[in-house]
Amino acid sequence: MFGNLLFGLTAITYIALAIFNLQKINATGERLVGWGMIGFGLMAAYVVCSLLLTINVAAKGGFNWISNSVSMRNMAVGILWLSMVIGVVFCAMLSTEYHTDPSTGILRLVSLPVYFGATWLPLLMLIPYAILLNTEWRETLSPGLYKIPLIIAGVVGLLIVMAPKMVVAFGINIPQKGKDNAEVQLENIMNSIQQVTSIQELLKYSLDEDERVRNAASAKIKASTDWEDALIKILGKTDEYGHHDFYWVYVFLDDNKVDHPERFIEPVNNTIPAITAEVQRVLNKSFLYTGDLRILNVDGVCRVLDEQFKDSSSVFQPNMLKLQEALDAPPLEQPDTDKDFIELRNTYRLAVKNWLDSH
Repeated sequence: MFGNLLFGLTAITYIALAIFNLQKINATGERLVGWGMIGFGLMAAYVVCSLLLTINVAAKGGFNWISNSVSMRNMAVGILWLSMVIGVVFCAMLSTEYHTDPSTGILRLVSLPVYFGATWLPLLMLIPYAILLNTEWRETLSPGLYKIPLIIAGVVGLLIVMAPKMVVAFGINIPQKGKDNAEVQLENIMNSIQQVTSIQELLKYSLDEDERVRNAASAKIKASTDWEDALIKILGKTDEYGHHDFYWVYVFLDDNKVDHPERFIEPVNNTIPAITAEVQRVLNKSFLYTGDLRILNVDGVCRVLDEQFKDSSSVFQPNMLKLQEALDAPPLEQPDTDKDFIELRNTYRLAVKNWLDSH
């Protein structure tokens, strides 16, 4: 009974971890830290539950087929469990770090098993364990049904443990003859841009350090017949947590002019109170995090207003005055040691002041 309970808990943590790794992470700053903590918690829960389950299966004689020697059997079971668990954790961390598999073509077919390893590798343990926990199944079913999957899981996990750099290179970024890693990465990103159809996803490339990537993403966005409609929609969009996605639009507009600026006046103006509210929230937190402030991109907003909507400055002025008040308000906690936070806040204050002074 206790073994079935442990099996159920392990299965639940596996399902939660698999769902988490299949999600596309669209977060920055504090939310990204939160995502990371959730992922770490799920991995830790899976490790603990699978360990307790393995101990229970071993106590019930489920691994007696490995060796007649208790010490040798326990050592083999320990190595087997450790290999399987490290393989799952490695794959889970891999997909969390890269968010989406950047490889393409035949390379993508090779890398997918590693990239999504956290969704299938645990099954090679759970299915055999389900058989080993039930004496009737173990006696009636073929031994190969639980021995072969466990051996495969152990070998795969052990290979990942022994050569993690090879797995990363093999699954994500294989250098080609005559090309260095940077060129291969650029090719992968360019191919990914061509495959993306969502303008909201393409906007994420606007922050890339490589101008070629930014230009390719911008060209793909503008190739859409309704790209301005899509940007306007994103300006007024919030996710399920009430967070805004319009920050990416401002990064794009900072380098790309719209064809019909008059259509953007009201949507853009409606985002300024949201930025003001977010500034107030950041400054009133007990912990001041520079990333929370940086994503607001207030200086970029000022540049966009000045370069693309200069003739409508009177419309934005009331909301910009409120934004100035929010930035001038002292933080709840004085960031005496966080120079980056102070400098960024001062940059934003100066940008807003200069905009108001010139309009």
